[in-house]
Order: sequence, then C-alpha cells, then structure tokens
Amino acid sequence: MSLLSLFAFAVFAAETVISPIPDDMTIATSPPPKPDVTFGQIISAPGTTPEVLAITTVAPTPTPIATKKKSYTIVLLGDSMIDTLGPGIPALHARLKNIYPGANFTLLNYGDGGTNIDYGIERITNSYTYVGNQIPALTATNPDIVVLESFAYNPFPEANGLDRHWMAMARAVDTIHQYLPGAKIIIAATIAPNSTVFGDGAAGLAFSAQDKIERTTVIKQYLDSTVKFAASQHLPLADAYHASLTATGDGILTYINGGDHIHYSDAGRALFTQAVMDAIRTNHLLE
Repeated sequence: MSLLSLFAFAVFAAETVISPIPDDMTIATSPPPKPDVTFGQIISAPGTTPEVLAITTVAPTPTPIATKKKSYTIVLLGDSMIDTLGPGIPALHARLKNIYPGANFTLLNYGDGGTNIDYGIERITNSYTYVGNQIPALTATNPDIVVLESFAYNPFPEANGLDRHWMAMARAVDTIHQYLPGAKIIIAATIAPNSTVFGDGAAGLAFSAQDKIERTTVIKQYLDSTVKFAASQHLPLADAYHASLTATGDGILTYINGGDHIHYSDAGRALFTQAVMDAIRTNHLLE
C-alpha cells in the first residue's frame, strides 16, 4: 500500500471552529484500510532521506528518584506519530531509566499509521492486526500509564469534526477509566506541522501550496483542541505542540523529518518524549 493511500483519508482541507457538541452524535468504529508496513519503514524507503530512530542522549541526574513500584508498563496510543517513535519507544525509555534507575519499564507502542481516534478507541478493548502482527487489546497489557495522543494528523472530514474529535477523546478517556481503573492517563499533543513543506518528499504525495496550508491548519486546530481538552478534564498534558511552533504559528522545521516533512526528526522525537517525561514527573505519576 502506498503512502498516498494511507494519507488519502488522513487529513482533509476543512476549516472548522469549536461549537456546542450535539447530543445525538454517533461515532463509527469500523477499522480503516490497513497499511502493509509501518510508517517508520515507509519513510526509510529508497529515495527518501530519513533520520534514524536514535536514542537521544540524556545527561545523568545527580539524584535518582524512587518510585512507588519496581516495574511499570506504559502504553502510547495513537497514529503514525506514535508508530514512528519506534518499538519500545527507546527515547522515552532512556529518559525514564535516567530519572528512575531503580525501576524497570516496559513501553508499548500502540501507534497505527493512517488511523483516526475512533479506531484508537476500538483498539483499547479489541485486539487487531498491524503490518501482519497480531496486537492484543490495550487493556490486556494492564498498563500503569496510558499516553493518549491526539490523532490530529488524521482528522474527521465533516464540518463538525472538531466536536466529534472532542467527544471521541472523552469517550477514549471514559473507556480507559472503565476497563483500567488504576491506570493514569496522559493526553499528548504531538509536534506542529509546517505549512510550507508539509508532505514534501513523501512517496506519492504532491500537495499544492494552498493544500498544504489548509491541511496543516486543520491539524493545528485539532492539536490546539486536544490541549484544551486536557485542561478541561484536569488531565496531565504532554504538550509538544506549542513547544514546536514558530513565533508566527507554524511548525519549526528542526523538529520535522527531512524525508517526508510530516513525521519527527530526531530532535522532534526527543521533544515529544521529553514532553511525556515532563508530564510524568510534574504530576508525580510514578512517585
């Protein structure tokens, strides 16, 4: 399956504003078409200039922090922006071991490229297949922390998409609380897209200048809404979005992959995982 087919339904050129959420909203949960390879493999294909999924060096901390338990499982749920963090989320694992050297961490990557939040909710309680691998339901992993990313790069097509997304975020949180009452939840907003180069170099994509502006405008609206959702629900927030914006409100190129101009550079991966780490520490989720 080409990258074009993965993104054909992923981002839509629609400008919306937050409006009252309708009472009769129905959310579909049919799984979308599945890719044949992960997004990490796609952006490493011949003809691209990807950046290696590297572990960012973290300076040693002089005073290790004790944790409540000796072992933790942390799951990151999202689309390709989680998938491309790599198996085991090595950049985040390195940060956790640096701050909490006395604890063992199992990090699970529940990123599924080209999918929206509706299918993310389905994967909380249902097993699924991704790139030929059978993945257990998120609940089966019994995580201590669930990081719920925005799915902003895969917005809904309809005019009231932001309302639907807000309601889906609430439904995801409620589902996690229902089936994993002991798990802590972190809401995460990934890096901002850049409206000038969005998708440049990605196989099968050729957005016009106006199309880039419209697509990235929608993505940023979803990211901003995600940040507001976390605040409204008093949930811990990992906010890489605002940290990755220029003074004029566009995505900082340093954090964006030079091969496809959509996913993370090594610096972007480090920024996002540090935002997750900051949310864990600030809210004392392990202490």
